[in-house]
Amino acid sequence: MTGDPPCPRCRTDSVLAELRLPLTWTNASGNEVRGVSEVLLCARCDAGDPVAGPIVAYFAMHGSVRPEHTAELARALRHWADRARLPRPDETEASYRGDL
Repeated sequence: MTGDPPCPRCRTDSVLAELRLPLTWTNASGNEVRGVSEVLLCARCDAGDPVAGPIVAYFAMHGSVRPEHTAELARALRHWADRARLPRPDETEASYRGDL
């Protein structure tokens, strides 16, 4: 995926999908902070994951989405999205962005 940021875990250009989810937490001052967080599916980091692995394998085998596989791939992506976990908010990073 040229032009997209690299995976923050392995620093490679192996991101296959990005899920953006709303996020709300209470900071150390007791204020509610709202934002958006991304959950990335990385071909390198998530290959061994039982939910993400089939998606990684699909792209390793086919390279891109084939029309005859859209329903199958959509099911796998929905399954991954339903089980995706948001990363714990990093208050230092949020502070730099001005979110706190």
